[in-house]
Amino acid sequence: MRPSLADLSAMYTFPYVKKRVSIFSKEVVELSPIEVAIDEMQGRVNELNEVIMREPHDMIKLQLKLQGSVSPQVNAGPIAYANTFLAKELVEKYPREHVMSLKNTFRQFVQVCASALDVNAKLIGPEQVEYHESMKKDYKLMVELLCSLVDKLHQPEALMFEKGDSLRVFNYISAVTGSSSTV
Repeated sequence: MRPSLADLSAMYTFPYVKKRVSIFSKEVVELSPIEVAIDEMQGRVNELNEVIMREPHDMIKLQLKLQGSVSPQVNAGPIAYANTFLAKELVEKYPREHVMSLKNTFRQFVQVCASALDVNAKLIGPEQVEYHESMKKDYKLMVELLCSLVDKLHQPEALMFEKGDSLRVFNYISAVTGSSSTV
């Protein structure tokens, strides 16, 4: 049994209080495995975005969603999807538009995870620094694995440098500034 999406058309908008709403058409679309992966990853991106944008921030919910996204011991889903659908020897099996959509979703996923880590860093107390560093390390490993499968995937600059790594930061800024002035 393949996952599917059902599109129901009704006479009135939901919720309709006075009586039951009759449905006048139903369309069921079966999803291919890569479409399921795209839908699942887009759902993760949307959930993380929702948690990040909500004010005041719910640190517990943020950490649960973040850990479920970046920690392989909690959920290997993103890496499994990437290995299954984006590996060089397998990518030709799937429609190009689906592959491109999944790659774009992974780019969004990496960015939203970085943003979630930034928000988490601002919310945590001293007792959670080790936990945050563990999630950051898992994030970096995930990005390294994804870089080989998703082109134009770069780790956000804010997470590339460790504290006290001022020479690398200076060199990075100099390179960015130097390359933009020559254009």
